[in-house]
Amino acid sequence: MSTDFTEVPENRTVSGKRNFFEYLFIKFNTFYEKIFSSVGEQLGKKPYQFILLSFILTGLCSLGFLRLNMINNAEVLFIPTDCKSVLDREIVAEKLPMNYDEYYLHQDYDLGIFGDVIFLTNDYANIGRLNIRNELKRIYTLIQNINVTYNNQTYSYKDLCAKRDNQCVTEGDIFFRESFWQRLKDKDLYKYLSNDLYTDDDGVPNLLPFIFGKNLTLNLEKKILFTKVLKLRFNLRRTLFIKGKHVNIENISRMWEQAFLQFFHHFKSIMVQATYAVSTSIDQELDSNIKLDMMLVVVTFCVMIIVATICLSVRGPFAQSPAYLSGVGVTATMLGLVSGFGFCSLIGIPMCSLVFVTPFLIIGVGTDDMFLIYSAYRRTKTSETTAQRLADTFRICGSGITITTLTNVIAFLAGATTNFYGIRLFCIYTSASMAFCYLYQIMLFGSAVALYNECINNNRHTLILCLVDRKQPTNNQRRQRHHRQQCLPWKEMFVYITKPLFTKWGQIIVCLIFIIYTTFAIYGALQMKDGMNLGQLLSDKSYAKVYFDTLDKEFELYPLIQFIITEPIPYWRSDYLKQIRDLIKRAKQLEGMNPEFEISWFSLIGYDGQDYPFDNGTQFIEIVHGFVNLFPTFSNDLLINNTHLLTSRFYLKFGRVYYNSLDGHLVNQLRSLAEQSKLPIKVYSSLFKYYEQMYEVIPNIIQTFLIAIEAMYLATLIIIPDLKSVLIIISTMAMILVSLVASLHAWGIQASSVMMIELVMSIGFCSDFCVHIVHAFLTSTGTRKERAQQALINMGMPILCASLSSIIGILFLGFANSYLFRTFFVTIVSIMIFGAIHALCFLPIILSLIGSHWSSHMNNKIQPNNTLQMTATINNDSQTNGYITKREKLQTTSNTIEEEENDEFMPTTRDT
Repeated sequence: MSTDFTEVPENRTVSGKRNFFEYLFIKFNTFYEKIFSSVGEQLGKKPYQFILLSFILTGLCSLGFLRLNMINNAEVLFIPTDCKSVLDREIVAEKLPMNYDEYYLHQDYDLGIFGDVIFLTNDYANIGRLNIRNELKRIYTLIQNINVTYNNQTYSYKDLCAKRDNQCVTEGDIFFRESFWQRLKDKDLYKYLSNDLYTDDDGVPNLLPFIFGKNLTLNLEKKILFTKVLKLRFNLRRTLFIKGKHVNIENISRMWEQAFLQFFHHFKSIMVQATYAVSTSIDQELDSNIKLDMMLVVVTFCVMIIVATICLSVRGPFAQSPAYLSGVGVTATMLGLVSGFGFCSLIGIPMCSLVFVTPFLIIGVGTDDMFLIYSAYRRTKTSETTAQRLADTFRICGSGITITTLTNVIAFLAGATTNFYGIRLFCIYTSASMAFCYLYQIMLFGSAVALYNECINNNRHTLILCLVDRKQPTNNQRRQRHHRQQCLPWKEMFVYITKPLFTKWGQIIVCLIFIIYTTFAIYGALQMKDGMNLGQLLSDKSYAKVYFDTLDKEFELYPLIQFIITEPIPYWRSDYLKQIRDLIKRAKQLEGMNPEFEISWFSLIGYDGQDYPFDNGTQFIEIVHGFVNLFPTFSNDLLINNTHLLTSRFYLKFGRVYYNSLDGHLVNQLRSLAEQSKLPIKVYSSLFKYYEQMYEVIPNIIQTFLIAIEAMYLATLIIIPDLKSVLIIISTMAMILVSLVASLHAWGIQASSVMMIELVMSIGFCSDFCVHIVHAFLTSTGTRKERAQQALINMGMPILCASLSSIIGILFLGFANSYLFRTFFVTIVSIMIFGAIHALCFLPIILSLIGSHWSSHMNNKIQPNNTLQMTATINNDSQTNGYITKREKLQTTSNTIEEEENDEFMPTTRDT
C-alpha cells in the first residue's frame, strides 16, 4: 500500500490498511512510551531515592580507581596489535642477540636506550669553527661525567655505555677526534670516504649525514666542512656481564637517561643551543602532555554550567528560575564520567592518555540529553501532578535520548574492534562513560526536574527553597494566567523561519544548495591524505617536540633495512648465492629504495662456489671464520658454529621516507620479495612498526566505519522500525561525515590514528542530530510538510542549544598544548556546525518531500502527546495571511508552559 496520502479535513479520517512499518512503529512506540512513562512516574514519586542511588552507584564504581593501571607506552598504544614488525623483532633478538661489548648501532634490533642531543650554533653559522669545537668538547666531557646512584653504588656513563673495543660507543664522536680534522686539513680525508661513509682507523664506518645533517657541505680541495648541526647519540646497555653472567641493568640505564634530561633542562651556553631527547621521551611527554591540559577539562565543565544556565533561564521570573538544573545536568555528566572510568578500572581495563579526551565528549552528549529532557518537560501540562508530568516528560523524550545514547555507545564499541590498542581503550572507556551519563541524566537530572516542579507547585523559590513566593499563583490559577517565561529562548524564531523554507521555491533553493554543497564536500573528502609524525603527539612546549622537529628539518631519517636469513642454508652453492643476489637486485629496484647502498658480508668475502666445486661447506666455514677475524664489524651479523652458518644478516637502505602509507607499502613490497625468493629470510627495521601503523590506519578507519554504520542501522531500526526513515538517517549521517572529512582536510589534518578517534566519536554525534528530527517527524500528525515543520519547531531549539553549548564549552581546547586536543577541538566544532546545518535545514526538507507518511498520521493515531503540536489543524477560514490568531490557535485552554508562552501570532504551514 502506498504511503503517500493527501490532506483531508480535520473532521475526517483516512481509513485503510496499515503498512508493515507503520504497524511496527506504532507498536514499538507505544511499548517504549509505556516503559519511559513508568520510569518518569517513579522519578516524580521518589526523587530523593534516585538521587541517593546515583551517588551510591558512583561511589561503588569509584573503588575502581584504587586499582587504576596507566599505560603510556607509545608503541603499545599506537602500533597495531598484530604488527608483524613487533613479532619479527622477537625473532631477530633471539637469532642475533645484541652484544653490548661489541656494539654497532645499525645492528640493534630496537631503537635502544640512548640520550640524543642536536647542537646548533646560536648564530646558525658553521659548527666546525675552532671555538665552537672547543665549547662542544667541554660539554661532551660534562655529559660523560653525568652519574647516578643505585643501591649505594655510583654509575657514570662509562659504566653504563654500550662499548666496542672497551671504548664507549657514542655516535658522532669523530667530531672530537683530532685525526678527523687533521685529515681534512691535509686533504687526505678522501682516502677514508666512500658514499658519505667515513671509516676511521678502527674500521667502523660513520655515516656523515647522520652526524652532520643533510645540508653538510664538504669541499676537500678547499679543506672546508660546513654544517650548522651536530648530532650525538650516547648509547646505553641493557645488560652487563658481571661474575660470569649477564645482569639486567636497564633500570640503571633509564636512571641515567633521566639524569641526561635534567642536565639539558638546565643547560645554557653563549655559543650553542641544544635540542635533546631520550628513548622514553615520547612516553613521558604523552603523560605530562595530558597533565598540562587537564586544567582545560575543569574550565570546560565550568563554562558548560554557565552556558547551560543561560540557555535554560535567560528569560522568566527569578523566583521560578531553573538555573540550578544546569548545574545538576553537568553534575550528572561528571558522575557518569567518574563512574565510567571507575567501572572500567574496576574490571581490570587499563587507562591511557587518550582517555582524557573523553570528558569533552561526555559534556556534549550529557548537555544534549539535558536540553531534550527539559524541553520535553516544558511541553507537559501544568495542571498535572509531578509524577504525571515526569511520566509525560519521559514519554516524549525517552526514545530520543535512548536511541542517541545507544548509537553513540555502539559507535564506540565498533571502534573498540580496531587493531590499535590505545584507540580500543579510548572507545571502551568512552562507551562506558556514555552509558552511565545516560543513566544519571535520567535518575539525577530527572529527579531534579521533579523537585523543581514541586517548588513551582508549592510556590517556593526554586533557588532559595526556604522562601515562599506568595504572589505567584498555584498551578490551578496558572491555567487562567499566561506568564511569559520562555526558558529555551527564541524558540519562536523557528516558527517564522520555517515558513519560507517549506514553500515550493524554498524547497527548490534548499535542494540546489544541498546538491552544490554535497559536490564540494565529496571533492574535498577525496583530497584527504594520510600520515603523521610522532612529534605531533607531543605538546608544543615539549622539549621532545623541538627535538623531533629539528631532526626532521636537518636530517634525512632513511632507515637501514635488515635482511636476516634465519635458518642454515648451503651458502657455498652458487644457486643459493644467486638467489640472494637476485633478491638484493630486485629490492634495490623498488621505488623508494637507495640503489647504491649495501652492506653485505658475502660481497666482501670473495667466495665463489665455482672455485670450490667439491666443497661441502667445510672450506666455506673456514673462510667465514677468517673473514670475521679480519672484519670484526660483521661479528654480530654472523652466527656460526664449527660446521654451519646458522644465521646471517645484510643491509639495504631506504632512499626516501614520506611518513604516510607509501612507506608501509614499500615495507610490504620488500616482504613480498623475500617470500618470493623461497629463502628463510626476514625483512626488518626498528622503524617498520611506525610505517605499518600508517599503512594500517585507512583500512582500520574503513573497517570501523562500516561496522559502526551497520550496527547503528540495526540499533536505529529497533527504536524507529521504519526502513525509509532509517535509510534517511544513515544517508544524512554519511553526508555529515563526508563534510567533516573535507573540513579536516581543509584544516590540514591528515588521516592517522588520531583522526580515527575523531571519526569514531563523530559517527555517534551525527546520529544525535538526525534521530531527534526524524523521531519527532514520525510522532507528529498532519501532512509531510506540517510534520516536518512541527519536528523542526519542537526539536530545533534543543539541537541548537546543544550544538552552541558544546562549541562554547570546548573553545578553550583551541588553546591546548597538545595536537590531540587541538584536532579534537576542530573536529567537534566542525561536526556541530555540519550536524546542525543538516538537522535544521536539509533533513526537514528531505522529510517534507520523501519522508514516511502513513494513514495514522492523518488519523491522529500517532500522538504521544497532544502538546507536541505547536499548531493545530484549523479551518482555512480562520487563517489571516498565513497566521493564526492566538484565540484561534488552540481549541482548548492552554495548559502547558510552552502554550502559555506563544506569541500573539504564529505562522502555519501551507502547501504550495
